[in-house]
Amino acid sequence: MSILGNVTSCGILLSADVLVSSITFAARSLACIVDRICGSGKNTAWNRQPWHEQRYATEPVYMESGMAWGELDVTATLQKSTFPINPEDLVNKAKAVLGCEFGTMAGADACILAEDFQFVAPIIGPLGKQEFLNAFGSFKVKQALPDLKDNSWFQVDPLEPNRVWFFSRATGTHTGTLNFGAGLPPTGKAVKMPPQAQSMLFNEQGQCYTLTVGYAMDKRIGNTEGLGGVFGIVKAVGKPLPFPEGQRGYTPSLRYEAFERVAKVGESFGFGPGASAPNVGEKSHKTVDDMLADHPVDFKSSQT
Repeated sequence: MSILGNVTSCGILLSADVLVSSITFAARSLACIVDRICGSGKNTAWNRQPWHEQRYATEPVYMESGMAWGELDVTATLQKSTFPINPEDLVNKAKAVLGCEFGTMAGADACILAEDFQFVAPIIGPLGKQEFLNAFGSFKVKQALPDLKDNSWFQVDPLEPNRVWFFSRATGTHTGTLNFGAGLPPTGKAVKMPPQAQSMLFNEQGQCYTLTVGYAMDKRIGNTEGLGGVFGIVKAVGKPLPFPEGQRGYTPSLRYEAFERVAKVGESFGFGPGASAPNVGEKSHKTVDDMLADHPVDFKSSQT
């Protein structure tokens, strides 16, 4: 019965997908024609401005740690960097950008951001400098969540030495008005963001020219269903944005759901990754302790 059910469900989902895809294609084609005639639609979902190319790169140096795909020797790789600002100073510059709320805090110098600055999030961006300053400055995030703690830690990218990665697990309480849309009055709800990977890229003058934020690393954590940034905050306080990208970090398409059913039918006949594979793992009987004994790891040097 499960095979019949999966086949039937697959047919229903694929039929619906064909219908929805046809309507979507027609709507986007008409919108594209209107944009060409009217000169509209600039820097929207299907007409984004190009983002900055990578400016610095360092050849990797590897450790003899026994990892199957190669572990970087972070210290040795960073020492090969040609970027003029050393890692410690670069991290301090990133903290300074955060400390002045990206240049939007009263009295802050907006020159901390380069003139060619871009803000790039999973859904929004790239936004230029003035557009970003206007938007972020208007949200008043710190006033909306006075007890907001970013819980961040920092690391210079050894392969892209002008980039500072900072990882966060932000928490706070919505006790003030968030200036988003029509304004979100206090709800008293807790905001628990998922771990997010974020970064700043700096030019040779020490100005931030790219900010990336909101990339959730584990959608199971927190109360935003995998959303980061401001999208995650409004989701946590019960006011998610009215489109799929604002509802949760991942919404499966009809086509994906259909192919899931195809995979289930294949597994029923012994095909696919979900089918039994009795020989997996039989080639080696070494334990983790055995592998560590063969390739001892200096954890202190690998975490610098």
